Order: sequence, then structure tokens, then C-alpha cells
Amino acid sequence: MGKYIKTAMDNKITDYLAIELYKKDPSNPVLLKFMDMKNEEGYHLTKVIKEYNKTNDHPDYYNTDGTWRSPTGRITYKQFLNNA
Repeated sequence: MGKYIKTAMDNKITDYLAIELYKKDPSNPVLLKFMDMKNEEGYHLTKVIKEYNKTNDHPDYYNTDGTWRSPTGRITYKQFLNNA
């Protein structure tokens, strides 16, 4: 199976959905199975959840959906939900 180049939006979707699922059910068996995978995707999900546990906030480092309008080049999760 071939790989494709992931875009910032691909990562944002995966990360935000994983965090939202984790918030609802931290012991969700599907999420835990994906996090336990010994590949790039599993390591990435684990890193995202660990960072969320530290900051209690969604990542904002994606270069997507209107970040060019922000002076910092970032938009918060709240701005994302409110159509920044």
C-alpha cells in the first residue's frame, strides 16, 4: 500500500478528532489500538494525546483554514470552532 503526503489539514482533522474522542472516552478501545500502533501514525497520536494532557488545549500549529489572516499565523481551537 502506498503512502501519500499528509497535509496540515489531514493532521489537524486526525488530531482534533482523536482529542475529542479522548475527552469523551479516554479508554476507547479503537483510539487505544491506534495509539498502540508501532508506526508513524501511532506515535503521532500518542504524542498528540500526551501534549493535550499537559496543556488541556488543542494544538494550534497548523497552517490551515485562515491562519494567514492571523498576525501570529495560528488560530486557536476556539477560533477554529467560531470560523476564525
